[in-house]
Amino acid sequence: MVLKESGVSVGPRILAYDESGPADAPAVLLLPWLGGSRLGWRGVAEALSARYRVLVPDHRDTGDSQKSDEPYILPDLADDAAALLMALNAVPAVVIGLSMGGMVAQHLAIRHPGLVRGLVLVSTTPGGADSTPSTERGKAAIFLPPELAPGERARQALTLSTFPGFAEGRPDLLGVAEANAARHPMGAESFKRQFRAIRAHDTTAGLPGIRVPTLVLHGDDDDLLPLPNGERLAAGIPGARLAVYPQTGHMPHLERSGEFLADVRDFLDALIP
Repeated sequence: MVLKESGVSVGPRILAYDESGPADAPAVLLLPWLGGSRLGWRGVAEALSARYRVLVPDHRDTGDSQKSDEPYILPDLADDAAALLMALNAVPAVVIGLSMGGMVAQHLAIRHPGLVRGLVLVSTTPGGADSTPSTERGKAAIFLPPELAPGERARQALTLSTFPGFAEGRPDLLGVAEANAARHPMGAESFKRQFRAIRAHDTTAGLPGIRVPTLVLHGDDDDLLPLPNGERLAAGIPGARLAVYPQTGHMPHLERSGEFLADVRDFLDALIP
């Protein structure tokens, strides 16, 4: 994979992003999760870049994107993504988002429908009063001891976010998570701003207005955003299809990488012959 790391002006800030794949190919936008950066999507980006133009930004206040001391909400991140797609002449795009990234993808499709060709919503939720909360194990993955070093925090978060026993058997993935966190450590205040934005997330009323093909992917043992959230999301979007992975936690792109990529490729092939 030929990878270009760059940045683009989005309003008053600079967003960092990765780009790979043919410049004239259909665009795929990958959106990261709470506490993550664009580095976490690199395996998927590499797998898709043979056929698609793959763009992976760092959200504002994360990774190599410009820092911000101002509070924001997830629709603001959706507007950032829309501005990035337009600045890079990459519309319409298929948008793939995991967890918080899937929430941002929902707002993007609702606020900027002309920019979105299709959605893949992974381990995510429409939010709102009917949400199913995290389990105690899922809460532990989010609220780790503040004194932990970034690498150890990433290792523990991955262990608690995935199906019990998975991470212990994949020291390679724990090493990648640690290295990514070392390059892009997230400060406590930045994490709080992201978390507060997630707490305010609710697309329930807007889901019926999403009119693009949508694939919802969820693990049946997701401790952070349990499966009923994905089921409610799929039920709320007209024509959406739900695929559930057995014995899988919050990170199916890692835990079920082969099946995940096959499902995404099948969706893209049907959408973009």
